[in-house]
Amino acid sequence: MIRAAFTLALLCLTVCAGAAQADRAVTGSVIYRDRMALPPDAVLLVELVGADGSLLAEVRLPAEGRQVPLPFELEVPDDAAGSLRAGLMLGAVPTWLGAAVAVDGSTGDLGELVLARQGPMDFPASYRCGDRVIRVGAAEGAVVLDTRRGAWLVMEPVPAASGARYERPGEAETFFWDRGDVALVALSGVDLPECRAALPPVEGPYRAQGNEPFWSMDVSEGVMILRRMGMADASLRVTERVLTGAGTLRVMAADATGAGRAVMERRPAICRDSMSGMPYPETVKVSLGGETLTGCGGASIDLLTGRTWVVEDIAGTAPIAESRLTMVFAPDGRVAGSGGCNQWFSTYAWTGEGVTIGQAGATMMACSEPIMAQEQRFFAALARVTGFDVDATGALVLLATERPILTARAAAEGSAP
Repeated sequence: MIRAAFTLALLCLTVCAGAAQADRAVTGSVIYRDRMALPPDAVLLVELVGADGSLLAEVRLPAEGRQVPLPFELEVPDDAAGSLRAGLMLGAVPTWLGAAVAVDGSTGDLGELVLARQGPMDFPASYRCGDRVIRVGAAEGAVVLDTRRGAWLVMEPVPAASGARYERPGEAETFFWDRGDVALVALSGVDLPECRAALPPVEGPYRAQGNEPFWSMDVSEGVMILRRMGMADASLRVTERVLTGAGTLRVMAADATGAGRAVMERRPAICRDSMSGMPYPETVKVSLGGETLTGCGGASIDLLTGRTWVVEDIAGTAPIAESRLTMVFAPDGRVAGSGGCNQWFSTYAWTGEGVTIGQAGATMMACSEPIMAQEQRFFAALARVTGFDVDATGALVLLATERPILTARAAAEGSAP
């Protein structure tokens, strides 16, 4: 009982919708201001998502010719708390989308939620495959798959008996098979759970930066602001965003006169800050006039979250074969997992140039002496962490004063958390 409760409340590794008794309702309705009729095949999708990104509850309501306002009722566990969003979908693409609304145990009726028409997106379609969301965009006759874990995958169309199937060139075991609001996805021969159309992940402002010369760029709500040491800030309006067949995102922008133009190229490849060594998920190049700036982009935390890390090495020693030590980092600063015997939990914090993990708490199960001793070594190693890196194979390396102390690898798709 303790283990099950811990897993649900702290690890949040399973999709909770339907897994717990739904004993209260969150209600509301959606409208939009556009003077146009809602297509009859539109679907109202309402999602409640936890702080770690897990799906707590959802409801899908076909419009079937009805027009806004459209009411909804979402049944949720009594103590569920998270962010609720609503969108009107055509297939897998949201046409109108609402802002996130905080929901807690006291939330009942949300009233009227106003949706806004969704503008062009780099990845128009999103799918939830089990406990993760992938994004899909188009590029030069191909599709680009953002698995939220590493490089974007460019896939070419291949014949299919139904729907539209795309495969990675030379790698038929990596495919995306589009069947409308559902899809089948395999990555390197591992099938993901059946994917269903989902609302796109909430995207905050994008930031990139570099050194020598020092520069930074912030992109938010269609505005690109470039800051360079000793120079006036350049404010430009984003004019076009294009996914390329090479698996990069090219963002074009111009100033108010149209004379000043910039191009930012984002490539999902590990980039390390040349001064601090901090890893970032993207490599960025900015061209402005005759100047070219290079640096890193995205948020370092994205390299940690969204997956279960299975420990492969503790201070130079491989874990006991029959044990499984894991770490799951949630975006809200919690971290938890299995110590091989007990479930453990703690918090982590960024220090500007690294990451630290607080003292671990754990359940109190008893296991064999070697397993218990290993668990204590693991907890001691966590307490010494001061930074992290991602090596060339994709393994997570936690550092203690710049030396590896824990090495872990993302669990295979579909494996136990």
